[in-house]
Amino acid sequence: MKKNCHCRSRRSPCSRCSRCRSRCCRCSPCSQSFGTTPTTTTTRTTIVAILLAGNLLAAGTKISTDGIQPYTKTVIGTKLYTPPDPNAYGGIRGTLTELPDELLGVVAVPQRFSEIASRDEVTGGTAAKNARNTTGEIQIPAYLATLGSNGSFSFRGLPPGKYDLLVICDNAMYDGILLAREVSTLTDADLKAIKEIVEKSNPYFNIKQIQRVEGVPGGYGKARVLGQDMRTLPITLQDASVRNDIQTRTMKIYQLEQIGNARLGPMWQIKRTRELSRQEIGPPDTKGPIPNYFCQALQGIRVSTSVKDIGTVALKQDDPLKARQKDSEETEE
Repeated sequence: MKKNCHCRSRRSPCSRCSRCRSRCCRCSPCSQSFGTTPTTTTTRTTIVAILLAGNLLAAGTKISTDGIQPYTKTVIGTKLYTPPDPNAYGGIRGTLTELPDELLGVVAVPQRFSEIASRDEVTGGTAAKNARNTTGEIQIPAYLATLGSNGSFSFRGLPPGKYDLLVICDNAMYDGILLAREVSTLTDADLKAIKEIVEKSNPYFNIKQIQRVEGVPGGYGKARVLGQDMRTLPITLQDASVRNDIQTRTMKIYQLEQIGNARLGPMWQIKRTRELSRQEIGPPDTKGPIPNYFCQALQGIRVSTSVKDIGTVALKQDDPLKARQKDSEETEE
């Protein structure tokens, strides 16, 4: 049989029909010779259209700054992402490889931490004043990248500093977000208390999955949590209609402070949360929480007054504890 022949018959059609040599057994004479139904142009066009439609439905929705949800068209979070600074000339560009599936968005978060706790009394201020100061200090900007082809992305208008990236794909996420400057010393009791307080937060999301948590406990202890929250229950829209086929997924940073110790263990309080992404999950999308992996190559990208090209970054899963220990050893050297 000819190498490029697509005829369904096991017999060699090219010996019977000369047109097969150029049309690869799709011509009417050959089809009639082997008892198959001719494939018309209309039929082929219909098949192609169906396949394309299926691919479009299966593809995820790109994350945008307009806040328009893809399925309900509800406008939510129009100010979720920080606009580029017109006075800043810094930026990041690069290309992601080893993508598990379609790239939906890349978010840049500066490494910004509060130096004092809101309950900490320092010279020249009371605890109440410090609470106001840290409330403004711990605000976290989040910038959304412009996506290109083949995994490329770019940021512009970034103020100088160090940035960590969150990569959102259709069925997985990768992040390099630094949650604490110090090596985490949270105990099992701290982790249990933090998990309980996170689960009690925002009742709209009925599933709260902690991806990572780091911090330092104590009288004025601080911790940060990277969490993935889901709404899998029916959603009531603004017109009072109810959708059972829609879910909401959000990735956020919880910022917590330890407010004291009780007889049953440490007590923590959520001071602020910062959403990094909010996705409306429709019928063709992957339901429920999706895996999130720490990738060290996405952490600590230094930006100055020009666009930094980080080249090609292969997405992979790293151990955050080993990555922190490695950074500490390099700092000491």
